[in-house]
Amino acid sequence: MVRPFAPRTTRRLIGRATVTGRGYNDAMKRLWPALALAFAAQAAEQSLSLKVEGWYSKGDVFKTESAVQQVKGVIRVSSDLGRKTLTVVFDDATANAAVIQKAISGAGYVSHR
Repeated sequence: MVRPFAPRTTRRLIGRATVTGRGYNDAMKRLWPALALAFAAQAAEQSLSLKVEGWYSKGDVFKTESAVQQVKGVIRVSSDLGRKTLTVVFDDATANAAVIQKAISGAGYVSHR
């Protein structure tokens, strides 16, 4: 998720530097931590779309979504029964595609990209 505070922080710090007479370098020194945090938060989210075999009802979808939501690091799960696809947004620092596919297999379904 992109944090909306980075541009506002940039304007505020640069504006403060020009009003108080501080130089550009002082503003940039204060700006780097905010930019680093914004880029780190953005880089950590990954999206994974999988085809799932064996879905025939909403109950199958619910069972699969519940299993995937139990994986540590999963942020959001959405599915489409008609297309038989599951989309997972997860934090790549704590989860990965293999762990998510293992959870789907544990629920009794086969998934592939």
